[in-house]
Amino acid sequence: MIAIGLSSAAFYGENNTEDQVRSLLNYPVEVCEVFLQTFGEYTPAFGLQLRRELGDVRCLAVHPKSTQLEGELFGKSPRQREEAIEMFAGACLAGKMLGARYYVFHGPFSVDKNITPERIFRLEENMQVLYDIAGREGIELLWENVSWAALSTPKSVEEIRRRLPRQRYVLDVKQAFRAGVDPIDMIDAMGDRLAHVHALDWDEKGNLCLPGEGVLDWQALMRHLADVGYDGAVILEPYGWMSGDHQRMMRSLEYLRRCAEKANA
Repeated sequence: MIAIGLSSAAFYGENNTEDQVRSLLNYPVEVCEVFLQTFGEYTPAFGLQLRRELGDVRCLAVHPKSTQLEGELFGKSPRQREEAIEMFAGACLAGKMLGARYYVFHGPFSVDKNITPERIFRLEENMQVLYDIAGREGIELLWENVSWAALSTPKSVEEIRRRLPRQRYVLDVKQAFRAGVDPIDMIDAMGDRLAHVHALDWDEKGNLCLPGEGVLDWQALMRHLADVGYDGAVILEPYGWMSGDHQRMMRSLEYLRRCAEKANA
């Protein structure tokens, strides 16, 4: 059964991360994802603090602010790479103390969207370092499709699957849309390596909105997830400007829950 959860990224930038985690408790979810906002939060002590704040809500994934470190994990400068690895290790430790299974990873990115897996410096070698660090903390690194990063299309997923057979993935539905890709095609490309899903919708003009307020057929998407054997979570991940209306957020979570139930019926 697909579980429906909420990301603390819904409140990104509005206040401190611990306050955002408390805000998650205002919604009827059993699972969540925690978005870390600052360098100082990449510590086991902060992860433990957040875990206590969550109470009975289970954190499935930790999501650092990727632009703070993930491009530098593949830098040619040894010092740049070493300091980024130190931050990555801290984020994994925070995730461990949060009880998270997964680290959500964007990887190298480009403002002009011209980065591809083929252009990543020492991809296999550098990824093995990250696998080893995360694995020591019981964390699995999941690579998310992002329109402005290296993993953005089914073709790039196929390339990463060829070069990194152990790699598993996060489907970000809105990022597929922003890359001009059908989310169903991304599901098919990720296949049995899909482990986590981020949910957001868009309207007929292409403006992002909450699931249930846009044009995407969520029941069909959930059914396709079920058909490929997906049994992970679908995490509502709205931008902060969408989360101000509590009732709309509640309706969207309930809508996703109904779609998941129908898909599994």
